[in-house]
Amino acid sequence: ATADHFLEGLAGWSFLGWTSGSLGMAVRHFVGAWAVLVLAGILYLAFRRFVLRPPALGEHLSWSSGAVAFFIAALMATYLYGLYGTPHGSSAWEVNWWVHSLFVLGFPPLIVRSKHLHLVLGPFAVFFKDPVMGRLLPLDFEAEETGVEKPLELSKPVALGVFSCVECGRCQDQCPAYNTGKELNPKQVILDLRKAFLEDPEEPVLGKHLDPKVIWQCTSCGACSWQCPVGVEQLNPILELRRGRVSEGEFPGPLETLFRNLERSGNPWSYPRQKAEDRIESLGLPRYEGQEVLWWMGCMGRYDDGYEAAVRGFARLLRASGVSFGVLPGEKCTGDAARRAGNEFLFAELASHNVEILNASGAKRIVATCPHCVRALEEYKDLGENQGVEKPLDSGIRIEHAVRFLAGLLGEGRLKLQGAPALEKALLHDPCYLSRHENGGTWEEFRECVAAAGTKALEPRRTKGRSFCCGAGGAQVFNEEEGEKRINHDRVEEFLSIGSEPVATACPFCGMMLKDGFKDKGVE
Repeated sequence: ATADHFLEGLAGWSFLGWTSGSLGMAVRHFVGAWAVLVLAGILYLAFRRFVLRPPALGEHLSWSSGAVAFFIAALMATYLYGLYGTPHGSSAWEVNWWVHSLFVLGFPPLIVRSKHLHLVLGPFAVFFKDPVMGRLLPLDFEAEETGVEKPLELSKPVALGVFSCVECGRCQDQCPAYNTGKELNPKQVILDLRKAFLEDPEEPVLGKHLDPKVIWQCTSCGACSWQCPVGVEQLNPILELRRGRVSEGEFPGPLETLFRNLERSGNPWSYPRQKAEDRIESLGLPRYEGQEVLWWMGCMGRYDDGYEAAVRGFARLLRASGVSFGVLPGEKCTGDAARRAGNEFLFAELASHNVEILNASGAKRIVATCPHCVRALEEYKDLGENQGVEKPLDSGIRIEHAVRFLAGLLGEGRLKLQGAPALEKALLHDPCYLSRHENGGTWEEFRECVAAAGTKALEPRRTKGRSFCCGAGGAQVFNEEEGEKRINHDRVEEFLSIGSEPVATACPFCGMMLKDGFKDKGVE
């Protein structure tokens, strides 16, 4: 339409043929209708930004926002006036043509000099967005890579996202840290990074442009990235900056205990390996020797007493389905918490051990009851010799969460549940690493399993892809939480506002955090 505008004014020729014929009239009215909708939309957005001023948009009123709104409104108004308001070729039409042309020519320079560069970069950010939320590229230890400190060291997709942000505030509205009174604001993180890129691209980000404290308040839940309309990965720069801080020995004190326990005993709590072997023995779990499924138990499954009932129940379901399975007594923590906390070297060390025993087992299908384990095991496929892993994990190995696996058994008719349901009703809590991180969002299988058990599912307000975090992810379960309110308390209060029904979840860490939250509120 813009090209036709200039052709018609300068050459007196319209390639769309709007001046005659039924097709030309149809095209003319179609474009005119769109112009009316755009004009109405930009007027409403301007009213919302400058009059209603919702908190998510921030307190600061940018001059460029007003200028862009004015330009778009003027473009649509002059365009409509040229179509319907004055006879073609009249003096008024020619004046309007020049006015519209000036707005068209003045718009691009305004865009590139303002935050509205997202109008150009946004589509590219969406197109190049990694389908795996929060994917971290392994550090090359041979090249002495240690993590990010300066803006120019951030990955290219992150840099593209920084300049694609539309400042809508959706990430801020969904962030569990921000919603519980902490300093972290994912929108502000992106804006601070943009400022650092423009002002000090080769200077450290943390300190001058971004408070180091905020990067340690993130739970890596992915609610920010899930909500972003232009594909900005707010999570990635936070994790990349954590790696840079850990390489310099700068991290919260409580995480030192986590790192030390993982280094010495291969689990976050420094339990002796014998405890895991005793549990495997007491539950009668077979060792993996080429069976249909390798069950990756995870640290909670191997050591946590509160999770033993879930382990016992999953084993019973596998046996009832006729699935042959086995476990690996020698497994160590996958290192998920270490990696989200920025300790890439420790993650690679744990991965090297686990990849070795997995490759030796010859397993082709791995099932885990912990979504954090699923994510970390998938990340093993990215590791190689430059990360200390002699032979990469076979990329063809199928790794899935227990919920997805059980839903498949139900669909195939291999798993048939009988008898009275254990629970009549249950409130559902979707784990972040299942509802957002897992294959672009896995929540229907969770509900299929609950329904198959004869339990009526009750949905909280924040559910499925918009589920509210329990507060454990991003190694926060091993850190000291700050802020006005604990994240798990916020979630528990939401459940209590609905009723006193039990809560069902599909993550051992979510279960632990919610139990603690209910206990703090005096509810068992």
